[in-house]
Amino acid sequence: MGASDWAGRMVTKMQREYGVGQDRALQITNRVRKLAASPDIKALEEAGLIEGDFISELIQDLIALLNQQDEESIEGRWNALMKERRVYDVVGADALLYDPAKAGLSPDKELVSDDGESITIQEAMITAWREEIPIEAIPRGIRLGNTEFRDRNSGQITLSQHEDGFDQNELSDQLGRDLRSSRLEVNADLLALEDVDFPMKAPRQDCVLAIAAVRRYILEHGGASCDEILDAMEPEKSHPLGINGVQARAKGFEYEFRHRWWEDVVSPGLRSLSDITEPLHESGKWFSDEATTGGFESEATVESILDEGCLFEIAYQDDTKEQRVSGYHDEITRPSAKPLNGPSVFRFQPIGEESPITIRLPDLRELHPISLEQLPDSIWDPAISELVTIVDENPEQIPLGDVEAVLEAVQNDEVEAVPALMFIATVFGERKDIREAVADKLETMLLARLDLLTDKEQAEEIAKCFGIMAEVAPERVLDALPAMVSTADSATLETRQWLLYAFSNVAEAYPEELLPAVETLIECIEVSDENLRTNALSTLGKIAHAYPDAASDITDSLGELLTSDDALVRANAAGLLGDISQSNPESVIQLAPELIESLTAEDEETRVHASIALLRAGEANLDAVRDEHEQLAAALSDSNSTVRANVCTLIGNADVPVPDDQLRLLKDDPDKRVREQAAWALGRIS
Repeated sequence: MGASDWAGRMVTKMQREYGVGQDRALQITNRVRKLAASPDIKALEEAGLIEGDFISELIQDLIALLNQQDEESIEGRWNALMKERRVYDVVGADALLYDPAKAGLSPDKELVSDDGESITIQEAMITAWREEIPIEAIPRGIRLGNTEFRDRNSGQITLSQHEDGFDQNELSDQLGRDLRSSRLEVNADLLALEDVDFPMKAPRQDCVLAIAAVRRYILEHGGASCDEILDAMEPEKSHPLGINGVQARAKGFEYEFRHRWWEDVVSPGLRSLSDITEPLHESGKWFSDEATTGGFESEATVESILDEGCLFEIAYQDDTKEQRVSGYHDEITRPSAKPLNGPSVFRFQPIGEESPITIRLPDLRELHPISLEQLPDSIWDPAISELVTIVDENPEQIPLGDVEAVLEAVQNDEVEAVPALMFIATVFGERKDIREAVADKLETMLLARLDLLTDKEQAEEIAKCFGIMAEVAPERVLDALPAMVSTADSATLETRQWLLYAFSNVAEAYPEELLPAVETLIECIEVSDENLRTNALSTLGKIAHAYPDAASDITDSLGELLTSDDALVRANAAGLLGDISQSNPESVIQLAPELIESLTAEDEETRVHASIALLRAGEANLDAVRDEHEQLAAALSDSNSTVRANVCTLIGNADVPVPDDQLRLLKDDPDKRVREQAAWALGRIS
């Protein structure tokens, strides 16, 4: 019998047996078919987590199994069966149906959402099972997906009055048994967890138990990171919530379950607890309030807190009274400044003050990591200046939220631009892990503050931001290129260096966007600064590779650069000549003596580029190539295989008079292309 025939027969029987409509009966058969088709059920059966023959029994004796339950409604009978046979324990709420009898509401009762949308219980049940939307009871109503519908006349009902809410007495007993700890104030925590929605489909009490166990671990260890908690708790063994957790326990460790357990259950629960402090960044430690509000017993506890942020609110006792400041940790690095005996000492630099403060451990009362946004507006500028120092030394300590806050402040012209841009550029350059997260906001800020390019005191820092952005995502600076090009001519040397660095990163993928910058780039190859000259040549080379005519009138200047003391300048000049020779070989081959001489350069890149330029331009004047036969013969023994192969091709093309024996020696060259080109050249000149 096929699945459809079975379902039709069962629906008819349930309509007759329980007096329900077809849609309500179909909910049951749909759940059976879903469980039977699930690839996870076999793993659960093999692990002994559900009875091995239960699915077969469901299909064969569904009506009899339902009749063994005492519940009033057909949905209640199904739910009781799922709980009796432990399916709910491993699958969670996904195995259950909404039970109208439990909620005390008629299936025809009309409920209303806050937005005025109305629906009957019957309609909601049908929608839930047909579209596989979660449905659950709430006080005097239902929650369908993320929308709550309630009786128009519903009053205020407490959690303890709601039958499907927490069983506080049972949970309290279970917490006492499982955690053996009086630290968890059950009622208060339950009130805090009441409003937490757990995306993971699992028994709610088990979710609360998992959160309580993690909280206890944090309290006992004075703080712990996500990774430390997962390694210690082993949730796939100790708290296998929902079907994914059961699979993890049955099959062995599964990383994905650990991630979901943390993201969907534990971290939302911890955030709702008033005595647990969330770290400022993902890899940081969660602390209990006890660990951050005084009573520090060890240097290790303080150091753990210092590792979790960069800015802190600090309370300490001096000779007269308790003082409170905001600042950053100014680590003591000189051994002579640390006490040999006695209490540990910590040094902090208060924001906006000249001198640091030194605090002995017994005098430290409070230590909280804080975000930039928690500081008063009046000290934002000095705080950002301090952040520049921190990011230079410990970039990993900068929270993402602080970076985003500075970006917004610069865009709105609310802070001094120079230190803020220094901070942003350094973070973006050092922190690869947050680049993607802030790229959109950084691009928006840079485009909003193009005016800074014309301010000589501030232009360098925004140009640096453009340079680093272009290195990571060149497409994000295209809209700013016209302003950058027009600024480059009159900019300071430092600003031009960063602008040309940005241009060189853009030119690879978008050479056409930089055609308006060619004249500026040509001017830059004439300056004495090697950094500027190198980036100008590199950018021109990338443009000329796609548009060879763009730099065809500067070959003489490039010839002079072939003898530069700077290897990068030499190599880039030779490479640019190779690009120009694609459309203007006549002008390039006039530099044959200089290019041949470059085949003896110390750096490999110059020799390779020179051989390419000669190869591309050589046919425009074969005599010029033959005139250099002695140096070409010498280049046949170059250490670089590309140079050897290109010189073989040059010799064959121009019929260069070189001894046959030298070419024959290359028949045993380790490089295949060299062997092939040597044989070809030998055939041409013989």
